Amino acid sequence: MTDQTSPNALMERSQSAMALDDLIRKHLRVGDPRDPTAVAEALRQRYTDERDALAQEAAGLPFHKVTRIDARAPAENTVRAEEQQAKGDVNADLNALLGNALLKDIHPELRGWSQTIRQSVLEGTASARFALDPYQRDRSMAARRLLGDYARVARYVGALTPNMSIHYRQLAKSLDEVANVILVTMGDALAQVGYGGGRFLLQAPASELAARRDAVVNALRNLVGTTREAFGPNDWPRGLYAYRGTLDFLEDNGLTDLRALFQENNVARTLDEVVHWATRGASEDLRALGSTALLALSRFRRLDSMLRDRVEPEAPALAAYLTAIRLFLDAFENAGSGYRLLYVARPPISFYGLYGVGGPDDPTRRLIEVIQRRGELAQALDCYLSCGCTDDLVRCQIMLDKLLYDTDRAIDLYVLSGSQGSGPAEQRAVAYGLIADRLLRCPPGTVCKPQCEPVPPNGLDPNIVTDTAEDLPPPQLQEVQCEPTGSCVPLACVDRHPGLRTTIEGIRDELWYPGSLTAVAPCAIAADPAFGHEQLTLVREELCVQRDAEDAWEHLLQTMAPSCRFQGDLMAPTRALLDATVAEVERLDATVSCPQDFSIPPHFETSLAALGYLRGSKGE
Repeated sequence: MTDQTSPNALMERSQSAMALDDLIRKHLRVGDPRDPTAVAEALRQRYTDERDALAQEAAGLPFHKVTRIDARAPAENTVRAEEQQAKGDVNADLNALLGNALLKDIHPELRGWSQTIRQSVLEGTASARFALDPYQRDRSMAARRLLGDYARVARYVGALTPNMSIHYRQLAKSLDEVANVILVTMGDALAQVGYGGGRFLLQAPASELAARRDAVVNALRNLVGTTREAFGPNDWPRGLYAYRGTLDFLEDNGLTDLRALFQENNVARTLDEVVHWATRGASEDLRALGSTALLALSRFRRLDSMLRDRVEPEAPALAAYLTAIRLFLDAFENAGSGYRLLYVARPPISFYGLYGVGGPDDPTRRLIEVIQRRGELAQALDCYLSCGCTDDLVRCQIMLDKLLYDTDRAIDLYVLSGSQGSGPAEQRAVAYGLIADRLLRCPPGTVCKPQCEPVPPNGLDPNIVTDTAEDLPPPQLQEVQCEPTGSCVPLACVDRHPGLRTTIEGIRDELWYPGSLTAVAPCAIAADPAFGHEQLTLVREELCVQRDAEDAWEHLLQTMAPSCRFQGDLMAPTRALLDATVAEVERLDATVSCPQDFSIPPHFETSLAALGYLRGSKGE
C-alpha cells in the first residue's frame, strides 16, 4: 500500500489526482470522485446502452441490440410551411430583379445582394429552430437585423428609381416576411420543447459556461498558491497576502460561511451542479436550473459584493478570482431575455395556463400591440405612392419607410429584453417613438419651428404655439423654408393616406410607455421626472447609432439609384428627421451626447511631463 504521508504521495495528490478528480466531476457529474458507488452509477447513467446490455446479461437474457429505424418523416407544421413560402418569395423577387433589363447597369451589385441575402436567410432560419441555445438565438437575431437593413435600403432605392419602385418594394416585403418568420420560428422552438411559462433562458452556451467554470477554478488555484507558477522566485507573494487578508476580513465580519468558497473541492462541486443542469439542454432542466441557480450562486454573489475594494493592498490574483466569478454569474443575469418570443409565436388565447399564469405583462402587451400596428403601417406604405411620384411624395415615402424600419428595431429591443417593467431595452425603444412623433408633427395649421422656419398661414405669429383646437386656423398646406432646401417633410405627408396617422399614433403611444415621455403641446414634448438623464442618454445613443447607419448608406444609394432625385444629398430627408429628433432630446437634457471615440490613457512619461512641465503629449 502506498504511504499517503510520503512527499511523493502528497505531490501525486496535489497534481495528477486533483486533475483526475476535476475530470470526473466535470464529465460524470460526481460530487465525490473517490466514492466508487457514485462513480459506477454515473458511468451507468452516461452509457445507457451498455448499462441495459449488462443488466440483461446479468439476468441471463440475450443482450444483442436491435436498432429500430424510424422511417416517419418529420411532421410539417404551420411555421415550416410559412418559412418555405417566405423563402420562395425572396428567391422569386431576387430573380426578377436580376433578370430585369432596366437594371443591367447594376447587375453585379444585385448579384452580390442575391448571394448575401440567400445566405442570411439560410443561416437565420436554420439557427432559429434551436432558439433554446443562446448562441443560436444571437445568430438568428443578427440575420433578422441584416435582412431588415436590406429591406430598408431596397425601399429607399425603389423610391429613388422611377418605374422600379414596386419591384424593390416586393423584395423588401419578402425580406420582412422571412425576418418575421425567424421570430415566429424562435418562439415556436421554445414552445415545442415545453418551455411553457418559464422566465429563465441561459445567456451563455453550455460549452462556454463550462469554460467559465474552469476559469473560476484556475483563478482560485492561482490565488491560494496551489499551482507551480502562482508567483515567481523574485515576485512578491501578492496573491497569498491578499488571500490571508481576505480570510481575516471574513472572520472579523462574521462571514465565515464564505470561506468555503476558497476551497477548490467545494467550489468545483457547486459549479459542476449548475453546469450539469445547463449542459443537458432540455427545457425541464433549464426550468429547474432557473429555480435553483440563483440560490446556489447567491454565496458567490455575496462574496463578490463583500470583497469589492475591501482588501488592501489590491492583488491581481484576487481580482482575477472575483472577475472569473462575475463572468460566471453574468450567464444568469437578465435570464428572462427572450421569453417574449413565445408571445410572438403563439395566439393570445393560449397565453393563460400554457404560457403564463396571468397572461402577458405590460411590456409584452405593448410588444403585441406594436406588432399589430406594424402590419397596418406596412400595408399602408405599400400603397402610398400609387401613381404619384413627385419629389415631395418621394420624401414622404422615404421617411415613412424609415419609420417602418424603426418599428422593426423597436420590436427587436422588446423581444430581446427580459425586464418585467421598463428596462434599458424598452428605454432605447423610446427613441423610435420620438421619431414617430416627429413625423406626426405638426398638424395642419399648427406652427412649429424646431429646425425649419415655416411661413405662418393667415398671418399667424410663428413664435406662438397653439394648444387648443379653437385657436387653430383652417387646415391648409404650409410652404416650408428649410436649410438645406427641401429637408423638411410637408405637413400633409401623414394625412395623405386614410388611417395612417392613427396607426403611427398607436405605435408612438405604445413606445411612449407610462413614465417615459408625455406630450404637453402639439409641438413639444417633456420627460417624466422618473425618465432621467440615464434614460435620455440611452435614447440619444440609439438615435446616434441610427444616424451613423443612415450616413453609411449614402454611397450605396448613389450606386444603386439613378441621380435624377435629390442631387447632392440623397440622405437629406432622413438626416433632417433624425437631426430634428436629436434636437428634441437635447432640449429635454442638454448634457446628453453621442458616444465619443475612446481615449487611450497617457503613458507614465507623458503624464509626468504634463504634471512637472505643464507640457502636453504632443510637446505643446
